[in-house]
Amino acid sequence: LRSMKRVLLATTEPEGEESYGHLMIADALNRARVPFWTRAGTVRSSSELDAALEIGGIDLVHFVDPQSASFARINRSYPAVGSLFIDSPDLSSRMVDDLDLLDLVLVESEVLSFSLKSETWEIGTCLDVDAFSPESNPKSRDYLASIDDDSKMLVCIGTDSDFQVLVAELDKEIISDCNFVMMHSNEMEQILDENDRIIALLQHSEVLIIAEGNPYHPNLELHASASGCPSLNCTSEDPRQWMEQFMQIHSDWIRAGKVPRFPDENAIENIRKNNGLRAYGNSLAEVYSRF
Repeated sequence: LRSMKRVLLATTEPEGEESYGHLMIADALNRARVPFWTRAGTVRSSSELDAALEIGGIDLVHFVDPQSASFARINRSYPAVGSLFIDSPDLSSRMVDDLDLLDLVLVESEVLSFSLKSETWEIGTCLDVDAFSPESNPKSRDYLASIDDDSKMLVCIGTDSDFQVLVAELDKEIISDCNFVMMHSNEMEQILDENDRIIALLQHSEVLIIAEGNPYHPNLELHASASGCPSLNCTSEDPRQWMEQFMQIHSDWIRAGKVPRFPDENAIENIRKNNGLRAYGNSLAEVYSRF
């Protein structure tokens, strides 16, 4: 029988101000989603770290924000991993040096590893799919009442590309059939100030149009998939590619009698399998068990 091992989390974030990534790691450990690993506690300074190590019974230390890597002593004798998230602060040269002294750094996205010399592992994004899925957490379209027109096809725009340029090639009739919601506009940011509204928008939109680097949220495409909403990337070499797909979505909507699409079950399950809470816990266990 394998015995449980203990991982100590280290952070510079004050209690109650933890990043989403930190909370996901702590939650996975607290709810037994990381097979054979449990959380020994959380330390918030180098002296707290030293004190916890002095007591003993720690198998691994996980530095869950880049600043906390500075707690580790250069001559440490315990295994140590770090985490870098898409929304982590920009790295100073000191932070890079500290991270490079760890055994491994888990990165949410591959681009985050470019500035590091240490070994990295792309663990991806952790998503609570049930919070987005229309099956487990359906949100009424009434949340969108102030911006909605149910006689039109609801289209979510997650890019800040110039809208007129974006739709220039589309048929005027198709454009007038659509209600385009610009997520990053000032007016929308005030309306989309609560999670329920954002989830309702993704659950009820026929499609989300994205580009490279979405100013609204870097994980917007994953959030849409978890909500059962298809995405179209408008930054392809040939704009006709996404436009043909968009016209297809529009004609399907017309053919269905202008009623909303069914949620994309495959997309939801795919996100659950790759980015869901249990999948993320299994990935953490895989990484931890290397040490």
